[in-house]
Amino acid sequence: MAEIRLDLAHAYHPNPQRDEDYALLPLKMTFRDGGAYALLGPSGCGKTTMLNIISGLLQPSQGHVWFNEEDVTQASPQKRNIAQVFQFPVIYDTMTVAENLGFPLKNRKVPKDQITKRVGEIAEMPRDEPSARHAGSWPVG
Repeated sequence: MAEIRLDLAHAYHPNPQRDEDYALLPLKMTFRDGGAYALLGPSGCGKTTMLNIISGLLQPSQGHVWFNEEDVTQASPQKRNIAQVFQFPVIYDTMTVAENLGFPLKNRKVPKDQITKRVGEIAEMPRDEPSARHAGSWPVG
């Protein structure tokens, strides 16, 4: 991961005047490399807007986004090399767990051996359930 630094605000309409005019109020925030973070708040408070800005799906109407010391505000999601997991993830019931995990990499034309390696790394990550730790190296279709 990289350090992600935000100094931004976002409004869907020009010239915001009041707090209510913003989808994401002005903020300065740093997510340190290797940290674990949670975004909590009521519906409509800007959580998804912030994630969309970080991932490059949306450009902030004001301010900047930095990955380490690089300003990525204008960079596409592909150039940012970052993934976003949506609240309601898409799981394809016609695929195995490994195939679902490897699907985004396959779409990016990552070589099959690298996909198998990454899926295996994910499978070995500690989980709450002890059985999930022993998934081994699953074949990727």
